[in-house]
Amino acid sequence: MGSVITREDVLMPGYNPDSLLHRGSEIKEISEAIKPLFEGRHPDNLFIYGDPGTGKTACIKHILKKLEGNSRVKSIYVNCWQHSTRMAIYSLITKTLEEMMPRRGLARDEVYDRIIEMMEKDGTRVLLVLDDIEGLFFHNEGKLLHDVARAGNGKPFFGVIGISDNGNLLSSKGVGNSIQFSRLEFKHYSAAQMADILAQRAKLGLSPGSWDGKTIEACAQKAVAGKSNVKAGLELLWAAAKRAEKAGRAKITLEDVKAADERRLGNSAGLLENGFNPSSMGLSDEQQLILDIVKTGPISSTNLYLAFFRKFYRSKRQIRNYLGELEAKKLLSIQTVDGASPLLNMRVIQLGVGR
Repeated sequence: MGSVITREDVLMPGYNPDSLLHRGSEIKEISEAIKPLFEGRHPDNLFIYGDPGTGKTACIKHILKKLEGNSRVKSIYVNCWQHSTRMAIYSLITKTLEEMMPRRGLARDEVYDRIIEMMEKDGTRVLLVLDDIEGLFFHNEGKLLHDVARAGNGKPFFGVIGISDNGNLLSSKGVGNSIQFSRLEFKHYSAAQMADILAQRAKLGLSPGSWDGKTIEACAQKAVAGKSNVKAGLELLWAAAKRAEKAGRAKITLEDVKAADERRLGNSAGLLENGFNPSSMGLSDEQQLILDIVKTGPISSTNLYLAFFRKFYRSKRQIRNYLGELEAKKLLSIQTVDGASPLLNMRVIQLGVGR
């Protein structure tokens, strides 16, 4: 019997279809905001926000794909958890501008000056997309926004798009003092819109006849109940298809969807299980190990250290830094349990549910 799943990659959250459903107005607004940069004028810098799985990154990547090949405006996508320092982002810019850096190490300001010199000389402009921009602030590197805002002495050198789940992020960081952003919220999908999106993926990734409208509607309803999260809908559809395959059936049933949903709700690891890893969030091997340790249930920091040391030797300070990043990404929840005295307080770590 043939497989229910024909293209597993299509059912993964990171897959970007050629056409994005129900985000036409957002795509138009983003396109209008950056259009002046391509005309040699100042663009509107955008801050895009909304809950996870509402299509923010997908829309941006859809637009960037259409901009590929432009000689005057270079589009640079940055995941700020993967590239969380000014130097790391400057390195991406120099690579995109095809600027050769000398082998000897350059100071950060020297690299920045070389970038500006190169852009001035060639008349190049940069559209800088900072996804998961909170990663930049977590590492105290928010000055990058000030740097790009002052570049060019009034000339339109940079356009900036920041993306975050947290709509209050920039105001809490006082960003308005260095660079002005227009705000664009990505709101939740309706159940009908969610069903359209899941049906689009089913047509591309599942064998004909292995699904029907009721199956898609059931997955859509569950996803909408979970804050209209497309990632949750895709996880359900994929897990239900896997269950049907394992049972030797050629068609997904409503019982498959129900069982997949119960397993999802009973497993706080969510997308961390069975191939749905959040690789786009820039997890290191050490961070992935921590998630593997805690996905079986809450654990004290002491026991987590002991389990961690069986695989890697890192200082407790380094481990605390890993934990801090995972908590900021909403992949972990860390609570302090009071002991008989402050010295006996204990931290309890468990998987978060924010993603």
